[in-house]
Amino acid sequence: MRASKKYWVFELILVAACCAAAPARAESLCAPNEPVVFACHVGSKMVSLCRPAGDWGMLSYRFGGVGKLELTYPEPGRQASAAFTVKSVPLVGGGETTVAFKRGVYTYTVYSKVARGSDGSTPEFEDGVIVARRGKVLSRMRCADGGEGFREPMTAVAVK
Repeated sequence: MRASKKYWVFELILVAACCAAAPARAESLCAPNEPVVFACHVGSKMVSLCRPAGDWGMLSYRFGGVGKLELTYPEPGRQASAAFTVKSVPLVGGGETTVAFKRGVYTYTVYSKVARGSDGSTPEFEDGVIVARRGKVLSRMRCADGGEGFREPMTAVAVK
């Protein structure tokens, strides 16, 4: 019996050490005071749509890693007034909502889609971001962690 207790104590310590050593994945790239509108992991990076605190009509797009942003739109210090295009399209068994912005010749589209699955009754969910140059898709990154879709109604976003 005593050997059994030692074994369980050892196992508990080992599990605790593993959990403590594993780096926690960030939930979003939003600042602590910014509500998260959309966030997911795409490979080793993240995509997030953040709402400046207290400003229901504005958004900020962020892509990259924690402490190492690769793209922020609009750029820090610039107002996002009417910078995003929001669309919703019905699909069989669901729909798709997109939030897009243009930066030069590139278009960045964050999407959340629900559609009827291949069995005809189970819904399938897909979230991600699409990068296009002059209308040609360069990259389609699906959320590796499934995403959660948009956490707020996109009807409140100031649009072009």
